[in-house]
Amino acid sequence: MRLAILTSLLALGCSLGNLLHAQSTISDRPWELTSSHGVWAAFLPDYELGTAAAGPAFQDDLNNVGYITDLKMVRRFLGTRTSFETNAFYALAGSSFDGSVSNISVPDPATGGANPFAGDRRRLDSHVDHYGFDITLRDTWRTRFGGLSAGCAFSYMAFDQDFDIDYGTTQLMEEELNTDFRGGKAVFGWDGRLHGRPSNFDLLIGFYDMDTEYRFIGQAIAGADSQEFSRNATTIETYFTTRCDIRGCQVGWKIGAMYISDMPVIEHTPTQRASINSDDAVTLSGIVEILL
Repeated sequence: MRLAILTSLLALGCSLGNLLHAQSTISDRPWELTSSHGVWAAFLPDYELGTAAAGPAFQDDLNNVGYITDLKMVRRFLGTRTSFETNAFYALAGSSFDGSVSNISVPDPATGGANPFAGDRRRLDSHVDHYGFDITLRDTWRTRFGGLSAGCAFSYMAFDQDFDIDYGTTQLMEEELNTDFRGGKAVFGWDGRLHGRPSNFDLLIGFYDMDTEYRFIGQAIAGADSQEFSRNATTIETYFTTRCDIRGCQVGWKIGAMYISDMPVIEHTPTQRASINSDDAVTLSGIVEILL
């Protein structure tokens, strides 16, 4: 499902091809600083915990909408059309799940032992913080097809997830997944004009070492546990930006998507200690850029 979302967005970007003109729109400014703000959506692996009469005691599909901001700097070396680019970003999103249920059983993540509760409302609050930076070196060539570019980047990004579990006024426990992605990206780009507006399309393919730290912090369900999990992960990112001048200020509208092959997920099994596995994930963004 998540890969289908990304494939659809790629197809939409390619369908714009007939509207694009080949003139390159590379800026002649040696320096650029851009501030961006927008909407961010994260489609992360599902969270499930415990059992109730009609299914899991606590569950969340972790399809969350939130906010993203970033700051990007570009240094162009005009003689060779080479650019040095850095950007730092931060995004956050959250969701909650609640409802009345008569009887639930929640396993202790450290031991798998059952903990029964009855006669109250359940509540799950989940939050994710996503942040990181890229450092990119890119070359651009003017062609009859527009400006074509290629380069490479060092990349770091993190996803910090928190899960707070309550039953009525009782805090049962907390779980955390703190995940770091370190690796590199191959960067490919095109710039031209869409309906006379300067526009560009970027495709990035990333290869990462993913390291995750899991923590269980007991409250009413007593105990504590921590684990580490590592795996290689691949990402595919695509971004389309179009710009215009508004009262002398250059403003851009950017849409983007990222597919992540492996994102950690907590697996709770009755009578067993909690374990960590991975599933795919997708993030989407709609951003307004302002050239400072």
